[in-house]
Amino acid sequence: MDQVRAVDALSSGWLAGVLLLALGIIAWVNMVSPKQWTVLGRSFGALRLGKHRLREDLDLRDRTLTGLVVLSTLVIAMFAYQVLLFHGWIPHGIKEFGRILLMVAAVIVAQVVLLRAIAVLPATDGGTEEYLYTVIVMHVVMGLLLLPVVTLMSFPWRVAWREWAWVLGAAVITLTVAFRWVRATSIGVGNGVPLRYIFLYICAFEILPVALALEHARQFVPPSHNL
Repeated sequence: MDQVRAVDALSSGWLAGVLLLALGIIAWVNMVSPKQWTVLGRSFGALRLGKHRLREDLDLRDRTLTGLVVLSTLVIAMFAYQVLLFHGWIPHGIKEFGRILLMVAAVIVAQVVLLRAIAVLPATDGGTEEYLYTVIVMHVVMGLLLLPVVTLMSFPWRVAWREWAWVLGAAVITLTVAFRWVRATSIGVGNGVPLRYIFLYICAFEILPVALALEHARQFVPPSHNL
């Protein structure tokens, strides 16, 4: 019975509202700055961003890029909420989604702040700035790729689709993160950073924050829904 309630809860009206907000952001970006899609596609597919793209195309102060970051944060949090709910590991409700959303936002903000702080150190070069933009691009693309997955999970056209939709979403996250680490290695090596330092960074500032967020999430799970 718990599983049936969890599946039914995935089609809550407020989840549809989150999806409508995400689609609204996409429509706004398409209207205001359609070239953003080309920039994102090229930036995601390239192993290195290049100085021209950093200087001319990507701008963290761009409203459309900020909107896409917000969109992706919402979608990633929604996917995490749906997976946990589908497996009966958390109770349903907008409050639980809000907690997950805050954790996802905290992870991406912490990564941006950290990379910004490292970039101002006297001994650093352009590699940190390039990786900062890589993190943003990967975050945005991950959210866009997960959007069809969360849509399938939200509406029970075919309940059986949910059995493989969350696996597809997990694969998207795994492959995107792995590609980001490959690019981190490429950027670091290209700027003369020893591999041991790159590995240390990935462990300390990529894996550890996510592990801490997951451990923090366990505190909000009722005893009967332990992860």
